[in-house]
Amino acid sequence: MQRSNLQILGLYGLTLSVSLITACGDPCLDDGRGKAGAVCDPGNADTNTETGTGTETDTQTSNTETAEGDGDETWCADEDMDGFGDPDSCQEVPAGETPPPGSVPQEQATDCDDVDPNTFPGAAELDDPLACMTDADDDGYGDDMPSNPNAVPGTDCDDNNDHAFPGAAENEDPSACMEDKDEDGWGDANPGGGATPGSDCADDDATIMSCDKWCQDMDMDMFGNPEVCVFVAPGGEVPAGYVQDDTDCLDTDPNAFPGAAELDDPDACMLDADGDGWGDSDTPPGVMMGRDCDDTDVTRVVCVDAIPGCVDTTQGLEAQLMSMASGGDGNYVYAWTPVETLNDPAIPNPTAIPDAITTYTINVTDGSMNMGSDEITVHLTDKPWILDGPGAECEEIEFLAEPDVPPVHSFSNGGTTVCTTSNSDPSAYVCPTVHQQSRITGTMVVNTASDDDMIGFVWGWQSASQFYLFQWKQLPQPWFGCMGSAGMTIKKFDATDVYVLDDFACDNDTANQTVLMTPDETTTSGWIDNREYGVELLYDLTQTEITITDLSDNSVVANFVVMDDSYPNGKFGTYDFSQEQACNGPWQSNCL
Repeated sequence: MQRSNLQILGLYGLTLSVSLITACGDPCLDDGRGKAGAVCDPGNADTNTETGTGTETDTQTSNTETAEGDGDETWCADEDMDGFGDPDSCQEVPAGETPPPGSVPQEQATDCDDVDPNTFPGAAELDDPLACMTDADDDGYGDDMPSNPNAVPGTDCDDNNDHAFPGAAENEDPSACMEDKDEDGWGDANPGGGATPGSDCADDDATIMSCDKWCQDMDMDMFGNPEVCVFVAPGGEVPAGYVQDDTDCLDTDPNAFPGAAELDDPDACMLDADGDGWGDSDTPPGVMMGRDCDDTDVTRVVCVDAIPGCVDTTQGLEAQLMSMASGGDGNYVYAWTPVETLNDPAIPNPTAIPDAITTYTINVTDGSMNMGSDEITVHLTDKPWILDGPGAECEEIEFLAEPDVPPVHSFSNGGTTVCTTSNSDPSAYVCPTVHQQSRITGTMVVNTASDDDMIGFVWGWQSASQFYLFQWKQLPQPWFGCMGSAGMTIKKFDATDVYVLDDFACDNDTANQTVLMTPDETTTSGWIDNREYGVELLYDLTQTEITITDLSDNSVVANFVVMDDSYPNGKFGTYDFSQEQACNGPWQSNCL
């Protein structure tokens, strides 16, 4: 959009008389578009600064008065000859003397870039008629990224193209900075510079105006990638795999599109991998964050973290329980169980005074009935577990469906110690607490000099089919069709069939169990008659460290680490097999 000097002068209120002087061809008249190399008469330059209806007579009178009595005048260099001088390059001119060539009076020294004739106050009169901007393409809009930092940024997105300026494509967007070469009012779909793309796919043909926008739909979710689009003229061929949509925020995942998480936000572009209607709360760039705390599990929208996962206390003292919920609509209702030993089961952070080792469960429900849960175990470090008898906490397990010698046990120390009374088939007493990252301690002893078989314990108990087994044999012997080795053996049970004695007696793998560690890897020493042993398990998520100590002199009999994470949490219990007077307990636990 080229403009005449007459149009520019009109913006500054110059009268027709000034325009006529320009028409007479005076090369020095300051019309806002000064000519390089011109040597100007100071009378003309002074006349050019007038914005009213001044005449030649007025100018002559002014010059006469200045020469006769107003003293020196300040004139400033106008290197780029745009009619505006450099305020930092001025000099005093004595009254009556001729100013230096290419200079302007001090009041016109407002140029912010005196080496560029396209930069001066009012250059971009459609942006701001007073601001010092750059308008290289003479379209009336200032460069939005001028090269000189002193120039005020304008709104022209491509100041080298007079077809690109705000409102160029007025039919498409009256305010956007678009390019419209064919001047049909629709913006070029592939403009140069920094212009905003329009919808005119043939901007050199005024007969083709708005074209249809088609965007790539790589993940075939019917929503297109706004970064990969083409414009197709009416009747043109649409590329394969393109759709008339540009709102996909992640076009590599069919689970991410506007409205994917309709329960979370029916309009937002979210990722909902599990299809539960709630958006993933941990999203890649460009995807709006949702409120699903676990987008891999359709049953988990609300997540709860019981803090800490384990608490130690003693009988009669309070234990602080805490919980934090995330996900869902945020309107949470808290419910702790069991409620009997809590001060308030309906708050996030109650206190507990348990009378036995207790695992508390926290259930959190939001206003949309999404529920999450977690657990926290409170250990009583001064109270052993009651294996049997009044107040018993633990359950007897007989492994064989039809035992030849059913186990018979006696109890002492208030039910915290169990002893076999016969040479029986394998059995256990499993206690109800699910341990995770716990330290478990207790004692074992064989109170007889007869027989030489098994004493031990189970841990990581998931069920009678899945658990870890520690067993300790006094002497080697052939039995049940195999060799029973002296020392400590670690097994992992994952039973798929009914148990037989070989599963427990033999040191090799069977269909129901795998030997994790043999006596050669632990100790080949057997237990000693009537000798009490201390046991410590450090039960962690990926390993268990076991230490067996001879309590007669506190010497370490064995210390080893079982490296297996098949059962990162589970119950604990005693174990015995074919050994009379094998005694287990007391046992207790605390946090690891």
